[in-house]
Amino acid sequence: MAVRRVAASVKAITGEEIVIGEAELIHAMRHFTLPRDLLLELIKRVLQKPTVVLVDNQIEPHEYRLFYRLEDGRYILAVVKVVKDVSYFASMYPTGKRMRKLHQRFRRLR
Repeated sequence: MAVRRVAASVKAITGEEIVIGEAELIHAMRHFTLPRDLLLELIKRVLQKPTVVLVDNQIEPHEYRLFYRLEDGRYILAVVKVVKDVSYFASMYPTGKRMRKLHQRFRRLR
């Protein structure tokens, strides 16, 4: 099994510690033209001060938490995967002026 290189970890508003892997951070960098340190700060902001947190637990055995933050009239979405009491940052990308319609049916956690 490959070892996950950890870039950082953040305590989210939900109280859980979220591990940000190096590969996932590099993937998120493709969606934003920001330096690494600023992107980490943006991830931290979205996870600690989201506008809304949605839960998708329909894909067993994992649960996905969707952290939406409205920033300057546009939403940023951070996706977190929960696996057996461990939470991993999966990706982050802008969604535009609205949350994704598909996500609106998910249960609100906050």
